[in-house]
Amino acid sequence: MPDWYANIRLLLLFLQAAVGMQVFAYPLRRRPRFWLRALVSMAAAFILTELCSAFLYLRDATMLGMLGRTLSMMGIYLLLIACTWFCYAESFWTALFVASSGYISQDIAGSFKTLVKLIPPVGRLAEHPAGILAVDLLCYGGTFAVLFFAFRPFTRRRNENFDNKLKAVFSFGVMLLCIGMARITQDNPGRNGGAILAESLYSMLTGVFILILQFGVMERARLTHNVDEMRRILKTQRAQYEAGKSSMELVNEKYHDLKALLRSFHGQIPAGQMEKLEQGVQQYDVYIHTGNAALDVLLTERRALCQGRGIELTSLVHGPDLDFVEELDLYTLFGNALDNAVEAVSKLPDGRKKFISLTASREGNMVSVHMENPFEGEITFEEGLPRSERDPRYHGFGMRSMERIVQKYGGTLSASRKDGVFSLDLLLFAPEVPEKK
Repeated sequence: MPDWYANIRLLLLFLQAAVGMQVFAYPLRRRPRFWLRALVSMAAAFILTELCSAFLYLRDATMLGMLGRTLSMMGIYLLLIACTWFCYAESFWTALFVASSGYISQDIAGSFKTLVKLIPPVGRLAEHPAGILAVDLLCYGGTFAVLFFAFRPFTRRRNENFDNKLKAVFSFGVMLLCIGMARITQDNPGRNGGAILAESLYSMLTGVFILILQFGVMERARLTHNVDEMRRILKTQRAQYEAGKSSMELVNEKYHDLKALLRSFHGQIPAGQMEKLEQGVQQYDVYIHTGNAALDVLLTERRALCQGRGIELTSLVHGPDLDFVEELDLYTLFGNALDNAVEAVSKLPDGRKKFISLTASREGNMVSVHMENPFEGEITFEEGLPRSERDPRYHGFGMRSMERIVQKYGGTLSASRKDGVFSLDLLLFAPEVPEKK
């Protein structure tokens, strides 16, 4: 290693780890004045790494020198954690986890560079300033690019994956252990080419294994979290359905009582005044009769909501066609679809027609449902399904719940958008009824 390169080794280590951290940190929320914070972090890193180089990073082969280099590496790791937390509006545990992943990425790339340098032409090239920088760029850049695409399916689900104390502590402990073990092997001046090859391969495989383990744990935690949230949402929707059912029955009962009471006043109240009273009562006749109790409750609720927002809700549904669907499934399926539609149509500017159209038809044992509504702006699709913005805590759970219900009945769910109109299509299949002999 050239002397000039050794003198800036710690600063390069921090920079490489910071770039490697971006493989995992790119979806994180940035704090205000992010770039100013990043510049301050870099300045602080420069000062602290210079201090470490001067007082801790000793280049002798004594036990004290090895201890000083180990502490220097640990200091860089802790500095990376602090800078991550300083620049991103995330919890300390998220910063700890992401910084650990970045440091591991840097270590994998460094081991790959050591392997590449065993190739004689590359080793000779790395003896020159421009050559060693080119090798660094190739090895670190290539490694970070591979890791970025390999772990992107996990890192883009920021809300579901990063903020976990157990994973963060696990990462922190493993990183400290790896830093210490690396110094024991790499500070051995008597290593031959075979030992360097074995150590580098081992270090790379260990780093990759740690990342896979971390994100495997994350995926399991994410699935557990999703199941818990789905259960909670289903429990809430069941309570809403029961409450809505009771309310609609009560309103319908009182409405008919009031109509009967008004009829008893005929001849006692002037005709003009009676007509006004009947018209005033008529606006509360929003109850929709489809022949299916769950659909009646749901469509009545949503129709009242739409009337209050100036939205025209039209529905052409023969309730008995959907009797094979469980009440709660039906309420959840149509409820989520209509809630998303009401949300989208409510955002339309004045002057645009506000409507929601819902139709369902049955042919044999197959029921097809089509719903459409106009929308304004952009709709974000993820894995082929739109994401609801109604509650940021449950991004996507409504559509996932609908998809789960549709799959339960052997069907499919698809969504599309064209010319400012969003369309949702569902296919459900009723179970075959065995013929009587």
